[in-house]
Amino acid sequence: MAERLASGRHRLSRDEVTAHQKQRLFKALVAVMGTKGFNNTSVDDMIKHAGVSRATFYQHFDSKLDCFMAGFADMQRHAMTAIQAVPATGTPMERFGVMLHRYLGFMALDPRVARLYLLEVYAAGPEAIRRRAALQQEFVAGVGRVFKARSKADRFACQALVAAVSAMVTTALIDDNPDAILALEAPVLKFAERALRAGPG
Repeated sequence: MAERLASGRHRLSRDEVTAHQKQRLFKALVAVMGTKGFNNTSVDDMIKHAGVSRATFYQHFDSKLDCFMAGFADMQRHAMTAIQAVPATGTPMERFGVMLHRYLGFMALDPRVARLYLLEVYAAGPEAIRRRAALQQEFVAGVGRVFKARSKADRFACQALVAAVSAMVTTALIDDNPDAILALEAPVLKFAERALRAGPG
């Protein structure tokens, strides 16, 4: 269960209290929805696990979907910040290697979060699916910058590479095998080197 703030007076500002409550709800969402799935999780499930009142939940979110989407945006921000902070020096393949290492590490770090936003997202509906697609396109754009993709063919190569990685990560998550996610690094790098040898950059 998410950690509660101590009762009584504390030194946190209103914004800090709000941020703390939201993080508790995001953690509860992952814990409960990661086990029961999107459709079988209720607001009551989340507030019970988070240790907040129903009124507090609705101060921050309009619905279960709203909470899910806010959690997705929070995850997306953290993931893309880490993944796209690649070194400015090195060959394109070396820089892609850093990006890939961080992406796979992020997906394997907490498989519940990864499954929630890569698999359960489809149960959450069209808006959530669009956000998943947008997340993948951010990754594609980052790969395109690393390889200096300019032509249509270059951009397609980057998109195909990211789609292949995403599909293999998704399969590993379905199989509940985070080690298989990390094991993708070496073969994906070899494949990328062959596929992009005459392509971007």
